[in-house]
Amino acid sequence: MSLTTVQDDALSSTRRRGLPPRWFDRFYVNAHAGSSTPFFMVGAGVYPGEDVVDGYAVVVTGGEQINLRVSAPAGPGDLPTAVGPLFWETVEPLRTWRVRLSPNESGLACDLTWTARTAPWECAPVRLDDGAGTMLEFDHAFQSGRHSGWIEIDGSRHTVDRWTGQRDRSRGRRPATARQGLHLWVQAQFVDESIAFMHDLDRKNRPTLLDGAVLRTDGSVDPIVDAGHDLRFAEDLEALPGRLEVSTRSGREIALEVDPAATRGGFLAGAGYGSFHGVRHGGLVVEHDRWDLADPARVPRAMGYPLTDRLAAYVRVEDGTRTEGSGVFEFAHTRSPAYRYAPAVLVR
Repeated sequence: MSLTTVQDDALSSTRRRGLPPRWFDRFYVNAHAGSSTPFFMVGAGVYPGEDVVDGYAVVVTGGEQINLRVSAPAGPGDLPTAVGPLFWETVEPLRTWRVRLSPNESGLACDLTWTARTAPWECAPVRLDDGAGTMLEFDHAFQSGRHSGWIEIDGSRHTVDRWTGQRDRSRGRRPATARQGLHLWVQAQFVDESIAFMHDLDRKNRPTLLDGAVLRTDGSVDPIVDAGHDLRFAEDLEALPGRLEVSTRSGREIALEVDPAATRGGFLAGAGYGSFHGVRHGGLVVEHDRWDLADPARVPRAMGYPLTDRLAAYVRVEDGTRTEGSGVFEFAHTRSPAYRYAPAVLVR
């Protein structure tokens, strides 16, 4: 199955048989207006081997992260489109999705229609060791778009008009850490293009994965063939302002200045990553919580699951021209004391 075909864009059937335990099919989409909060993330997944459908919504405001997690046994429908108060619809495959969250105790609600602004990029299948000698494989794809509709936070409605949204699809079996040193999922959004790629380093700072492309709004796709990085991390593993570099197949040389400290939060532990997803909870579960982002315990090092999707400011530097943008800087820095991040810049 391909994640970038019309036939397979929707989530897989909950009744598919013969799949191994922990096999999943998920979608994720974010929404933001530039690099200012609120920053909204929503997603859902099906786990046929566990007969589970679950999802989440997360909003980051200036000082708070609000989390909603929902789970239910898989229903009789062939293609799942809802769990608890969360609904999704593939209006037009690879082109238009709609996500709705009805009012609930978390104080979050939305009605968003996402429309693609670039072609999708499907990564090559990723194979990773689960740490016990078993190789697990999963597929991954992402695509930039625009949102219209509204988001409601504690009764205050925000009109959403052409907010940027990166849609992400993944399917298969994926180990939680794969003994990585550093994981990056970079989604830098500019008016004319999305610079989108994954880049992983092992605990000796050797590249283990680089996959992505410059996806332009004219529909063209320019694969990324090399990447450099000069990043900084605080003692609590918070990401500090840094620099990324990419080379593309067409010969473009692009530097990205990234400021992930422009906002806080975006901790995917609040969405249920690492603990809640794909687990049988015995029935419909709707749970929520709120995190004070000024709390010194709300840092990546203290999280049960360190993956963080940080709303960030980006600057694209190319041929002497600087262009401002925004997007998501996803990072997960291992908490192993044996690991020390080391920059690796491209040699021009």
